[in-house]
Amino acid sequence: MSGKPTLLCVDDEPMVLAGLREQFIRHLPGHDVEVAQDGAEALEILDELCAQGTPVPAVISDHIMPGMKGDELLARVHRMLPDTRTILLTGQADVDAVGRAVNDAALYRYITKPWDQGDLTLTVREAVRSFITERQVREQQARLAAAHEAATRFVPYEFLSLLGRSELAEVRRGDSVLRPISVYYSDIRSYTSLIEGHTAAENLAWINEYLGWMEGPIHRHGGFVEGVAGDAILALFGTGADAVVRAAMESFAALGEFNAVRAGRGERPLSIGIGLSTGECLLGVLGGADRLKCGVVGDAVNLAARVEGLTRHLGKLLITGQTRDALADPGRYALRYVDRVRVKGLNAATDLYEVLDVLDAGERDRKLASADQFAEALALFQKGDLDDAGALLDALARAAPDDTAVRWHRARVERVSLDGLPADWDGTTRLLSK
Repeated sequence: MSGKPTLLCVDDEPMVLAGLREQFIRHLPGHDVEVAQDGAEALEILDELCAQGTPVPAVISDHIMPGMKGDELLARVHRMLPDTRTILLTGQADVDAVGRAVNDAALYRYITKPWDQGDLTLTVREAVRSFITERQVREQQARLAAAHEAATRFVPYEFLSLLGRSELAEVRRGDSVLRPISVYYSDIRSYTSLIEGHTAAENLAWINEYLGWMEGPIHRHGGFVEGVAGDAILALFGTGADAVVRAAMESFAALGEFNAVRAGRGERPLSIGIGLSTGECLLGVLGGADRLKCGVVGDAVNLAARVEGLTRHLGKLLITGQTRDALADPGRYALRYVDRVRVKGLNAATDLYEVLDVLDAGERDRKLASADQFAEALALFQKGDLDDAGALLDALARAAPDDTAVRWHRARVERVSLDGLPADWDGTTRLLSK
């Protein structure tokens, strides 16, 4: 016996066993196949495999055999190896036997004799895949749980600084401060399609690699990652609006380097959107005596996440008017006004600007050249002058057909023209969800 994952086939007919062994060796490379002619022999083989630490993804057993029946054997296998998939092959098992196997052996599937070879191969292949995936997920969950436990035993130094503390020992549960914060929120576009078709371990590996590339720009400009949810990053900056804008710009540069690495491995490039906002937030320390966690509450946090959702339409790096106003010199950046939005639950509207510095020079210059016309079109739209706004947007779209922001607002004009201006029209985009 080798240490490779091993399938165990049990049947009292030698010719059936030989056929099963040949079938699985041919169609499931990378796995060994052991055979047994009765339940007792099968359990002896499993004892040896367990002693060697060899994984057993699946046991495939006939039901009617001398001595131990197949449902009893699979029940014992399940007690011995609860993760192993159990498959019952027979043409003579009654309903009670199948029911016992389902209840006592967590039966993966019951297949009648004579079986279709392709169906059986597919069943075993999927059983093996689910066995491996479940193992990987459990191992990853254990690792993540350990990492989370370790991380929540301290508060990041950057958070201490925002609280006005210099040492972790100074932090007390309930410590809080209300202060201006710039919020960075990023998300990977088409995340679901990127993870589809890959194992949990593969996805975990590239997401962690991506997060490693993104953390550098954030840390270099005095920010820290407050939270990660799948592919989304929430980072906080107490170092000013210029710091968060520069960090976001460098994030796109880092993403370009990471995509070059991915291209060398034959992997798809990643595309992200980043939303930035600035405002007063309440930062506080939560937890028990030996487990502390930082937390942040504020409209700016919610707004940054909602703004990021608009990057699919208005530009890959968007900042709010509050962030623009907090810049030491907004003229140092290539900014284009792209919308005025209102988040559900907030009365005040905020202007949005696209940061063009992250684009290639040609696209940046084209957008800058037409920025005044674009702003004029939006002003007309916000006043309710749909005809003039639509005509100006049409001209802009003809000149730059790839400008998603122009197309998006042209579509808005068309919708409002069809529906009619509401009584409370002010031209703002209402953000009801991310």
